[in-house]
Amino acid sequence: MSEVQLKIWRVEPHAPSQYLLILLDENQQMLPMTIGICEAMAIHGKLRRDPTLENVGLSHDLLGELIIQLGGQLKKVVIDDLWNKHYFAKLHIALNGETILVDARPSDAIAVALRLEAPLFAADAVMVAANEPDAEEPGGASEF
Repeated sequence: MSEVQLKIWRVEPHAPSQYLLILLDENQQMLPMTIGICEAMAIHGKLRRDPTLENVGLSHDLLGELIIQLGGQLKKVVIDDLWNKHYFAKLHIALNGETILVDARPSDAIAVALRLEAPLFAADAVMVAANEPDAEEPGGASEF
């Protein structure tokens, strides 16, 4: 599976209790994703280093600390599937010479990656599917 590296471009209100997370690849191709308010706040707060949001994302902090305390390292997060208008992601954790793949909602995986300074990727097929005309309604797919 071929992957492209992503960066977070924007987190913005989209609808009541929903936010739009927009990721970009190196060619400025977008991967838009609808996420919940708690995940949006956890991502936005970490990106902006906002002390007023320091209590948001505690479960993401907990997961990151658990990975570290068990001797693991989050190598990367990969958004690896888009099915039925839902994104899927995996945490790639190095532990004892192996790579363990853990399924996660993309927004949770991204929030943990920000805390552990791990890179974000998407499968090429996901980028293609997310950017097909008529593939998605405005606002992008949701996460699962």
